[in-house]
Amino acid sequence: MKFPTIATPTYEVKLFSQENPVKFRPFLVKEQKLMLLATEQTDANEVVNTIKQIIKNCLLDENIDVDKLPLIDIEVLFLNFRARSIGENINVFFKCKNEIGEGDQKSECGMIIDGSIDLLSVPVVNLDQNSTKIMINDDVGLQMKYPTFEIIQKLSNPAENLEENDEFKTIALCIDYIFDKENVYYSKDATVEELVEFVMNLPAEKYDLLTNFFKSLPTVRQELNKDCPKCGFKHKFVLEGLNDFFI
Repeated sequence: MKFPTIATPTYEVKLFSQENPVKFRPFLVKEQKLMLLATEQTDANEVVNTIKQIIKNCLLDENIDVDKLPLIDIEVLFLNFRARSIGENINVFFKCKNEIGEGDQKSECGMIIDGSIDLLSVPVVNLDQNSTKIMINDDVGLQMKYPTFEIIQKLSNPAENLEENDEFKTIALCIDYIFDKENVYYSKDATVEELVEFVMNLPAEKYDLLTNFFKSLPTVRQELNKDCPKCGFKHKFVLEGLNDFFI
């Protein structure tokens, strides 16, 4: 039996890794089910695979490699998916953890505080402050790349044997290339072990430059300033990244 075809609207969003806006459609019931599965899964690799499937379903630009999209693009996509599928505004709820009372009578307030967020207005932070070019000295530098699902899955895959020195291996996998005045050394032409050795042999004072790169990655971040209606305590609630908004 042939049922009626239900048309779905098409939207566009500008991603940071793409020159032109990409087209997408809203969630359907099947993507809603996948989102529910993602929130229930505890294995990081399974969560990533589920999110990748949702993106592949909804993106209408088939030439985009989801594995290589930086995480900030994934976050922006999901904000837009959610806004165009169910509504631009979401209600969020927080518990007031301010302690009230005196002495033995002191206890957590516990009041539930509600707020509203416009998903299409959530700002991206650290985009201008985070440089992907890190100079080790006047002659040698690193061109970094933002983490992707491909990198996350390599780190979480036991077959890759990346458990030892995982911090250094995270850095190594995010190196696009190393350069000096005469040559460019692409990470794709080296092994992870060779890149880790390079990182571990950097001057100690330069290692902070690499860790700061990861601490200040671009991300979607929304702050809500709310006063508790019960105790009056002034809160600043922060939602940041894919986990806080969706997973």
